[in-house]
Amino acid sequence: MISNFKWLALSAYWAFLTRSLLITCPWELFSKSLAETPPIDLSFEPISWLAHLSAYAVLGYLIQEASLGRKRTMMTLFVLAFCHSIACEFLQHLIPGRWPNVWDAVSNSIGLMLAFVLHRALKQIRTRVFPCKTFPEKLAA
Repeated sequence: MISNFKWLALSAYWAFLTRSLLITCPWELFSKSLAETPPIDLSFEPISWLAHLSAYAVLGYLIQEASLGRKRTMMTLFVLAFCHSIACEFLQHLIPGRWPNVWDAVSNSIGLMLAFVLHRALKQIRTRVFPCKTFPEKLAA
């Protein structure tokens, strides 16, 4: 049951992330004309970088939770998430008011890697605090 919920949460978040990355931003349409937007944006904006990093860190964490320790499934999903990140950045070039940013793609990848490291660290902490086989079993007892 928990496994099904984790897959549902992963799928819903991934769909939400795709929609968020590919939606037209009306506030940018009024601030810049389409002729002014560069084909590939190389500017670095810390707020955008942090937003992309955290969004893909959540995605990476959900991937690890949903894969339930199956390494092949987890690695396949991580590769798909990386390809999703790159594809969304390139597809933004086709959307009015949006353009691809190299730093967004980099921060997406860093977010995925950060999630991998954080999940491993949290798993080690959980096994030290709750030395049973699985975490939910300890709470149910």
